[in-house]
Amino acid sequence: MALLEERKIALQAVLRACDACIHVQRNLVSEETITKKDDSPVTVGDYVVQALIIHELSTAFPDIPFVAEEDSDTLKSKSDVLASVLKFVNKEFPDLTEADVLKTVAKGSADKLGAKRWWTLDPIDGTQGFLRRDQYAVALALMEDNKPILGILGCPALRIRRNDSTSPLGCVLIAVKGEGSFIRSLYDSTEIKLSVSEQADPVQAVFTESFVSRGFAHELNGKLTAALGVKADPLRIDSQCKYAMVARGDSDVYLRLSSLDYQECIWDHAAGSIIVEEAGGIVCDFRGNPLDYSFGRKLSGNAGIVCTNKSLHDKVKQAIQQVNVFGK
Repeated sequence: MALLEERKIALQAVLRACDACIHVQRNLVSEETITKKDDSPVTVGDYVVQALIIHELSTAFPDIPFVAEEDSDTLKSKSDVLASVLKFVNKEFPDLTEADVLKTVAKGSADKLGAKRWWTLDPIDGTQGFLRRDQYAVALALMEDNKPILGILGCPALRIRRNDSTSPLGCVLIAVKGEGSFIRSLYDSTEIKLSVSEQADPVQAVFTESFVSRGFAHELNGKLTAALGVKADPLRIDSQCKYAMVARGDSDVYLRLSSLDYQECIWDHAAGSIIVEEAGGIVCDFRGNPLDYSFGRKLSGNAGIVCTNKSLHDKVKQAIQQVNVFGK
């Protein structure tokens, strides 16, 4: 197995981070924070996860740099948040100080890397899902020559089997380039191989959308599903759990184009995309181009995300052309 040590330690780090997320959510998210739309719990969670994962991986692989979402300057300016972050970090690494946490978080602030290998991390993808105790993901990818070669999605609120209340709550999806995608429980190391659906009839296809879908993206998805003749209701879910839905075969298509000029962040897609591709799916942009991670923190050379099983990919591309998304 390729990347055996990287896979093992990265998985261990994501499992540890998922456990920390559960503790942060349990201790800081309440009916009051939900009612007041207080986002401070997810702010603490973001920094806790980034500190934990970067500390663990940089200890094991000191020469591999990071591109991560959060920056230490903001954390440094919020002493109350920093104190709370340290409390949760110290549950896992008791010897770390506030200065250590700031230094560790800062390691993720690179804009563009010249390194052959680098990590990219979204500590908590799905802010609103986390805050309402719904779906969110810890998303980590190892890049080589600006392409993902290892992806891990930790989904603490996602059951192994959808719509099965007896299925374990909390799962992790893992993919290594050329070796397939797998899923396991947070608490059981048994891994199950994943494959995308074989659905070929667009009328029966299940599309995945954001839990709160509105504006340009919602209207565009409506036009595309109409062009394809889709009858099934969309599966609405937050975060990179959308990629998980396609990789697991629970959904057949995930499309994302927030606006014509919006540039996606690399950490929002690196882990999810390799997991879908290694499960047999296809991920590209709305022009049919592969995702290009060479520009820095943004997918500046791409327009949106098209994620499908193989059977529906050409039909979705035809619908995009029919709708004339780019007005040409």
